[in-house]
Amino acid sequence: MQGVRIIMNKFACGVDLGGTKLRIGIVNSDGNVIENIQIPTHNHRGPETVINNINDNITDLLKKTNIKQKDLEGIGICVPGFFNSEMGKIFSLTNLPGWEGIPIVDIIEKKFHMPVKLANDAHMAAYGEYLYGAGKGTKNFVYITISTGIGGGIIIEGKPYYGTNHGAAEFGHIVIDINGEKCNCGNYGCFEAMASGTAIAKHGERIKSLSENKPVKAEHVFEAAKGGNRLAIDIIDKEALYLGIGLCNILAAYNPEMIAIGGGVSNQWDILYPKIMRIIKNRALKHNAKACKIVKSRLKEDAGIIGAAASLFF
Repeated sequence: MQGVRIIMNKFACGVDLGGTKLRIGIVNSDGNVIENIQIPTHNHRGPETVINNINDNITDLLKKTNIKQKDLEGIGICVPGFFNSEMGKIFSLTNLPGWEGIPIVDIIEKKFHMPVKLANDAHMAAYGEYLYGAGKGTKNFVYITISTGIGGGIIIEGKPYYGTNHGAAEFGHIVIDINGEKCNCGNYGCFEAMASGTAIAKHGERIKSLSENKPVKAEHVFEAAKGGNRLAIDIIDKEALYLGIGLCNILAAYNPEMIAIGGGVSNQWDILYPKIMRIIKNRALKHNAKACKIVKSRLKEDAGIIGAAASLFF
């Protein structure tokens, strides 16, 4: 890969701090996850407890893998929100209240005495997917994750683009319907408000007995659509429409050679892909669409920890 210096036979730790799940893994410089763990975040117990859990599980993983602390290049932490990269402090985290001003980098550096990097979770998932997954070998690559919300990352001429203050690729807040539903960000008609897994589940609440009085999830709507439920089919068709429009905007703005789609909604790829491609065929800027492949991501849930760890290698 041009312009990339690979450190062979080295290891780093990747930490993916999510709203409900905390994933930690030891990754080698070939992008292989040597060992990983997934536990509930338990954010209600406060940032101090969560950080202590991160430290304890990194220690446990090192023991389990027989990798010495001195053999780690460092620890990469990806978070769902905004932060000060120079100070290593959190500004705000989506779905994780109470983290404002927490100096997470300083705390973990003092524990392990090694470099610690802080990054956006979708940016790191994109970086991992670019280096080791679907985007390997490309130069201009876009990754989009569609699950509870919608986020993403951008690679331009082989380099990650983070924006002025790590706020780039907030695809979820591209407005695709000016008369659309209110988004958590306060705006109306955002990509995330219209096409995320949360949006699908919200519309699915109109289907009675969809999940036997349990909270409706996007997967329930897809299953109902597969079973021929007309309302569920209409919801999925609208989902594909909004996804297609969002992708048309990204194609026009960035002209990538590939867009990889990850996140929980991508598990329904066989249903969504042909519907999305019909929208792109009819609506996208043809010059740009012709040059771009739209694919499913390969690294799945490991993308974030792989990308976060890889940020220590290059």
